[in-house]
Amino acid sequence: MKDVDEERSARLRSVDLTSGLDRVALARLAAYMEPVAVRAGDTIITEGETGDALYIVVRGTFGAFAGAEGRVNTIGPGHYVGELALLVDEPRSATIRADTDGEVLRLDRERFTELLGRDAAAARAVATTLARRLRRRGGAMPDEAEAVAVPLRTARPERHAVTKAVGLIVALALAGAAFSPLAELAQWRFALLLFAAVVLWLTEPVPNVVVSLGLLATLVLALPFIPAGAVLHGFATLNWVFVLSVLGIAAAVARSGLLLRLGLLLIERVPAALGWQSTAFLLTGIVLTPLLPLAMARAAITAPLAEGVADTLKLPERSPASATLGLSAWVGSGPFIFLFMNGSPVCLMAWSLMPLKDQIEFTWLQWFISAAPLAAIVAAGSYLAMRLLFRSGPVAAPSRDPLRLQRAILGPMSRRELAILAIVALMLAGWVIGPRFLWQPGLIALIAFIAVMVATGVSQLKDLDWEYLVFFGVALSVADIADGLSLDKIVGESAAGFLATLGLGGAAFVILAGVLTIVVKSFLAADQAILLLSLALIPVATAVHISPWLGAVAILALGLSWHIPAQSPEYLVAYGATHGRLYSYAQGRRMALAYEAIALAGLALCLPYWHLLGLI
Repeated sequence: MKDVDEERSARLRSVDLTSGLDRVALARLAAYMEPVAVRAGDTIITEGETGDALYIVVRGTFGAFAGAEGRVNTIGPGHYVGELALLVDEPRSATIRADTDGEVLRLDRERFTELLGRDAAAARAVATTLARRLRRRGGAMPDEAEAVAVPLRTARPERHAVTKAVGLIVALALAGAAFSPLAELAQWRFALLLFAAVVLWLTEPVPNVVVSLGLLATLVLALPFIPAGAVLHGFATLNWVFVLSVLGIAAAVARSGLLLRLGLLLIERVPAALGWQSTAFLLTGIVLTPLLPLAMARAAITAPLAEGVADTLKLPERSPASATLGLSAWVGSGPFIFLFMNGSPVCLMAWSLMPLKDQIEFTWLQWFISAAPLAAIVAAGSYLAMRLLFRSGPVAAPSRDPLRLQRAILGPMSRRELAILAIVALMLAGWVIGPRFLWQPGLIALIAFIAVMVATGVSQLKDLDWEYLVFFGVALSVADIADGLSLDKIVGESAAGFLATLGLGGAAFVILAGVLTIVVKSFLAADQAILLLSLALIPVATAVHISPWLGAVAILALGLSWHIPAQSPEYLVAYGATHGRLYSYAQGRRMALAYEAIALAGLALCLPYWHLLGLI
């Protein structure tokens, strides 16, 4: 089979259709190609029929026949036919019949449309080549064909105009109160402006980045006794550089093909049984988490793999079996951010908001050791929940052809891949052993980021999520201001006293933090929800005499809850990457509620373990 895969790979590389793709993009495209064996005399295209697919000839020869003219052309390996069908609905202009036994790679229009949604760059390159070829033939082709692209993200629903207007009015009223004589205390001014930002985040009358920067500007005006430089201090911290470096490395890893190679390897070696496939997708997402600390990016990689396996297993859309595969891919790639300190930028944000002595204590390794039992419980519980919620019978063994073809196109690991892999491995090792030598994790990440740019010869800065980096810098600044105003002590002591009157101790607070996260996550996206909850609850954890990490892990374990899809853009990416073919929103919501119950139970079951670690 290796020779067959190499032959298919060589044909894909040789056609001008894919000339604009690098090997990683070509490997992604190969997932949409279906090998079809043909016998002499078989017809793959019939004149006059509406086209629905393109064919690339791998081996054999084919004749093109047009009406009364008879044979007009002979087509051999490395050529393709039927390309017009991918772009426009027009009848076939000729009949294509096999002269000999052979094989073609078939790309139908529906699969090409899916490619548009998942890999716009690859789809754009293919569409551009097709459009230029058709123009050379004198065919009429609109300019838009060369710019075809569909965004990967499934957009969050737009807020109603009335909601936006009300939110803007309420936010302006809160901001006005902050600058009025009624708010004499600096703490009140800070709180009112923060609440105004929360209202704007909820109702979204303006982009979130405008809200973040606006919050800093109003704080400078409302708190003149605080130097302007101090308000912007978050952008000058090593923690902000830490996140910038991690995002830059993640961009390089995603573009290198390492993750696609790892995902293919794991899925290809797993038995066809649904239980094994589900476990593989759960573990694949978890393994990718420290390598690619962006839940959206992980979901964009694993969701199409799950759809590909569902297709090869010939599972009906939204059936119990396909829902199990799709939701396994999402759960593995999304909610397990809490397992690693660098599992997501929001993890680094929560870590940055902990007191300095706790930041020093919770190294990358200590974080992983502390969170591992919770992750094991949540993983096992999620697997069982999916098998109970979506009961399915046995499935047939899948074809491995698409996976092998992708691996053949990727070929052996390139020097760039090896360099990136070595740098990431050294970075993780540095985080593990660094505390012994007082190495700051942010400094290690920065050195690794510089090494990646040198090794690849590419600046990753243009690929960074600058909107999030702005938000993260603002979050660090807001935390510094709150600390300078002693709000952490005020909030922590007040909340601790209230909990004491209710007879709730530190252990109960951990569960309460998880419940509050579910509630707040119903209204805010993960970034804003985790920031506000961390600002409010981490000081309370200290006041009730437990480690603030416990408050952080409770928030993070439920921070990507998706029972309200509109507030979970990461989940929308996973759903959109499969075009809703694997599971419905109703099926996803059932799993979301099950996950939340499992995570809360996991927090409760881990309390004795955390007590042994001295965290309670």
